[in-house]
Amino acid sequence: MHDIQTDKAKNRIIITIGKLDGEREMQTISQKVLAACKKLKKGFTCITDLRKYEIQDDQFENYVRSTQEAMMAAGMSRVVRVRRGTGLLGHFQFDNASMDVGYHAENVTTMEAAEKILDEAVAQSGAES
Repeated sequence: MHDIQTDKAKNRIIITIGKLDGEREMQTISQKVLAACKKLKKGFTCITDLRKYEIQDDQFENYVRSTQEAMMAAGMSRVVRVRRGTGLLGHFQFDNASMDVGYHAENVTTMEAAEKILDEAVAQSGAES
């Protein structure tokens, strides 16, 4: 299960990943994310909703890493991950990959908190310009 959306007004991609059906779905997610990034301007922000995500085998981490690298190359500026409050900590797979790629994402437990962090960061960067 996955969903990829863009919010052009906020220059943001919202990636939701839940339980996956295998490598084919992993490839599809990567393709959709990269296509969505092309619809946004450099400096775009990202929310990755992993509240229903279940840890995958190491092969999946390679897809995560290569997709994150492509997102950075496309101009992604900041990421917030929405994770479960308790239970499986699948977001660690994403954290490990992003550290290899060269960025850190904040982890929160609600979409509202993620939106607030990114909205405030964008407002602050706009004030500094």
